[in-house]
Amino acid sequence: MSPVLMSALLFLALAMFINTIADRYWLLRAGEPERRWDRLAARLKSLFVIGFGQQRMVWERGAGWMHVGIFAGFLVVSLRSITLMGRGFDLGFQLPFLHGGLGHAYAALKDTFAVIVLAAVLYGLWRRLVTHPSRLKFSLEGVLILIWIGALMASDLLGDAALFARVPGSPERGSAYVSTALSGIFAGVDPSVQKTWWQVMFWCHVTLILAFLNYLPFGKHFHVLTALPSTFLRRLTPSAAADRMEFEGKESFGVGHLEDFSWRRMLDMYSCTECGRCNVHCPTYTTGKPLHPRELICDERDHLYAYAGAYQEIGKLKARGHPEEAAEFAGKLERPSLIGDVNSEDTIWACTTCGYCQIHCPVVIEHIPHILDQRRYQTMTLAKVPSELQNALQGLENNSNPWNQGAAAREDWIGDLPVPLLREKGSAEYLFFVGCAGAYDERNKQVVRTLCKLFDRAGLDYAILGTEEGCCGDPTRRVGHEYLFQMQAERNVQTFQKYEVRKVVTACPHGFNVIKNEYPQFGLEGVEVVHHSELLQELLAQGRLPLQDGAEGTVTFHDSCYLGRHNNVYDAPRQVLAAVRGLHQLEMVRHRREGFCCGAGGGRMFMEEHLGTRINHNRIAEVADTGAARVATACPFCLTMLGDAIKETDRSEELSALDIAEVIAERLAP
Repeated sequence: MSPVLMSALLFLALAMFINTIADRYWLLRAGEPERRWDRLAARLKSLFVIGFGQQRMVWERGAGWMHVGIFAGFLVVSLRSITLMGRGFDLGFQLPFLHGGLGHAYAALKDTFAVIVLAAVLYGLWRRLVTHPSRLKFSLEGVLILIWIGALMASDLLGDAALFARVPGSPERGSAYVSTALSGIFAGVDPSVQKTWWQVMFWCHVTLILAFLNYLPFGKHFHVLTALPSTFLRRLTPSAAADRMEFEGKESFGVGHLEDFSWRRMLDMYSCTECGRCNVHCPTYTTGKPLHPRELICDERDHLYAYAGAYQEIGKLKARGHPEEAAEFAGKLERPSLIGDVNSEDTIWACTTCGYCQIHCPVVIEHIPHILDQRRYQTMTLAKVPSELQNALQGLENNSNPWNQGAAAREDWIGDLPVPLLREKGSAEYLFFVGCAGAYDERNKQVVRTLCKLFDRAGLDYAILGTEEGCCGDPTRRVGHEYLFQMQAERNVQTFQKYEVRKVVTACPHGFNVIKNEYPQFGLEGVEVVHHSELLQELLAQGRLPLQDGAEGTVTFHDSCYLGRHNNVYDAPRQVLAAVRGLHQLEMVRHRREGFCCGAGGGRMFMEEHLGTRINHNRIAEVADTGAARVATACPFCLTMLGDAIKETDRSEELSALDIAEVIAERLAP
């Protein structure tokens, strides 16, 4: 074709691209260091399952599959684009592995995916311009990119069609069946016109792909380049396990300025596709709170870009090993405050940490750490928390429970039950970690008493810590008081080690998550942690809890976010309910992975909802829509929130809330 023109295009395009990526690199360096190179096998699995495999897109029909089609087609056709660039230097160029039969197979595959991409583009344009779903913001950029991608596919097909009409003996004719069929358009056309069409389509395709490459870093479609690295560099720890904070040598804690984030948080900002999937069933977004997960990330990104020059200078100073100079430069920088201007305080404190946003994000953005780090700054550096949290934090600090009741009262719930204490028994197969709700909340005291009766009936070897038990630390960590959390965690771990505990059962998903996923950060090893739904399922399967027949009834199960979405325990509580003959389970519209939060997570159990509608009212309306007479839970916070919602919405006559243990206890054979 024209080696000079191709060389000029490639040099210009790649030079511009490298310059832009260098700017983006220095922005990343403005963030704090974070190691994301460990566990290579697990990272490669994430890359191929979530990245190349588009796992989170295939969950969604329609738009999800549209994106899968475009992504897969783009990967397949990219080999064609590389081939065309080679042919700009040598018309006979072919990638070494695409000769012979494999080359013919690729030509057919390429044409197939080009058509799939064109169909997906048309569907995407229809959604954006005609149906425009509520989660999508109208974006001229989105329309432009779809047209751009469609033009890439069309230029390739039409270029081959003109070539096949002009040179019937072309090796790929026939194999590239769509282009072969389209070559009929050029039948009988003057050969010079055929040649012109071929050359125009050739240079259009090459120019479009190089221009596309350079456009991506300047808009939301930067994710085309960053999504796969983002997936490879994702957190491999459990989704609700917060990172341990180190305090030594620090004067400020958490994230109060953008450069306090790790570089991986900034990669999140680059990677947001603005698809809005994180907002769809976010409990704060859907009930009118100021926290919208998409906007949280995009507002941080826009702030980063607005002050790019300054942050690049911070990045360069950090990269050269001058953190003090970087901090001094940042201190003199006039810019909006991260908390208050970029993100409002109401936004930071609204999150229930339910995890819906994280599990549905196709590019694995980590929203919760963004929020938790800013809460840590508010709580520990500024000592600034919502007023209603003051009593809970005072209770957690003085009495190791958010109800702020005396620590000596932690055993009062036992009453006349023969509940064994570990300090008296010495050892037991299971430590029953009761938790603060079970020990201090009147409604949940009934649940743990019932559970102990079931354990006794099953002949389970268990014991409790009683007054030796402290708060698991979940509320403390979720509201950002990391220092107090670490004190609580270390105390409980030491107690576990003192009694050589090997198995722990909890009736609270929050305690279950903390002990299982976060206590190992503080030396807890070799301990099996189970939730009471899992243990009850096992005891029922073993016949150790015989049930009798009873009246027919209906129930719907509410998935706790910390049991289901964060720890993937969906089946056990449902199988416990299924063991009750005559009890018919009715699923809510939003259940399992799509389950909707009760509103109590992330420390919100101890805070009031002043904005929008109440999250638990939203959920109880969905419970009522099933027609079930009861809603079962496996979480003390959920039980409280749903019970309150039943009373507050005047549904007490037709609906009641109870724990799965109480359902079993009602049908226990004499």
